[in-house]
Amino acid sequence: MSAQERDPLGELPWPGEPAPPRPEVTRAIHDECTRDLCRKHGLSPARRLFMTLAMSAFVVGLLVYLTYGRQRPEGALRAALLGAVGWGIVQAFVLFVGLARPPGKRVSRRVRLLIAVAVPVAFLAYLAFEGTRWLPLGTFVHTHAAGKAMTCGLHALLFGAIVSAGTLLIWRRTDPLSPGLSGALAGLVGGLAGAVAIGVACPSGETWHLWVGHGLTVVALIFLGWAVGRRLLAP
Repeated sequence: MSAQERDPLGELPWPGEPAPPRPEVTRAIHDECTRDLCRKHGLSPARRLFMTLAMSAFVVGLLVYLTYGRQRPEGALRAALLGAVGWGIVQAFVLFVGLARPPGKRVSRRVRLLIAVAVPVAFLAYLAFEGTRWLPLGTFVHTHAAGKAMTCGLHALLFGAIVSAGTLLIWRRTDPLSPGLSGALAGLVGGLAGAVAIGVACPSGETWHLWVGHGLTVVALIFLGWAVGRRLLAP
């Protein structure tokens, strides 16, 4: 473009800052943008933790109530209740380390992933230690024992899924950094609740039954919690 063709308006000085809107316009914009808004305070981490543990304890207590008086081996109910208390402490630890602290101040992802793997392995080892007998695998698979284990597994999955869903709802929109991993820990908490509750209700001491009917639901709910948590726990 030659000097003769240059736009004369291009040489004009750039205007200063635009004038702010009039007070009545500002007030109208503010009223429009804040209409129907109300002040809302979220639950504190301590309250969320208490609600989660209370829900888990309620499920275990409900199964104790519904199966009270069922014939069991001597000392089985007492041992199951002691185990429930111990794994309740583990649940509190998982919640505190994995969910209760703010996202930027939690332990590293590697440590939280280690918890998501180590705790269910420890629970399966606990079930093996609690077992009083061990059928050969072929005998277990081809007899009615497998059907009983599946029945227990479905009940453990049901109660564990209820606690997992409740945990995800209580902690929803609290993790913008790693919602999938937090969801897996929520599923771990729910899975432990369901497995412990069925352990209190079920008198079986056969190891394959305990692993298949009680323990594998913990692993299943970890993966389910990871899948759902990616959507539900992210802001």
